[in-house]
Amino acid sequence: MHYSLVHYPKFERKTEENIEAFRRKYDSFVDCWKPHIPFIFPVPSNEIEEEKFTEHVETVLKKWKPFPIQIGGFTKSWDHWLLLLLKKGNEKAIALHDELYTGILSPLLRRDIEYIPHIGIGLFVKKDAGYNALDPKIVDFDAKQYSQALKEAKSLKIDTFDTVDRLVLNKVILKVHTSLHIERTVVSSKEIKL
Repeated sequence: MHYSLVHYPKFERKTEENIEAFRRKYDSFVDCWKPHIPFIFPVPSNEIEEEKFTEHVETVLKKWKPFPIQIGGFTKSWDHWLLLLLKKGNEKAIALHDELYTGILSPLLRRDIEYIPHIGIGLFVKKDAGYNALDPKIVDFDAKQYSQALKEAKSLKIDTFDTVDRLVLNKVILKVHTSLHIERTVVSSKEIKL
């Protein structure tokens, strides 16, 4: 069992369809989760009690007001994901992420990885590289496929405005079948407004 906290952006229908088609081609986890901006990455339930986790998240979010974001632009992450970025609202998203990883979540913060507010839309690792989404490490990069995908992504001309006005706390069962296939079962979801 894992907990996570994400924002599901609202896209215009055509943009949503384009992102879905792109992810079907390049994101082996497309059926596990909808496009989202992660604020708390999956936390194993044995690391923290659900009640304390939920209470901490709600306490932090009570202090926050909704903030606008603009989604557009791309970069490659350290573990070879193609990330759709925030053009606006980036600073506030980082501040919210950092505030969430205080107190009881502080020991779970990956200080070795810079937080970049994003939507992961494709993973570009070699087929037998042994990538594990629940414990990512640097593995062999598929540069040729990435280069092709980046051109395709840019041609989508994604430039979308949204408001981070609610986050969704998910409690999920994640079963890793292979390095690029995870089965995800949602046990519960709780929407928390800012």
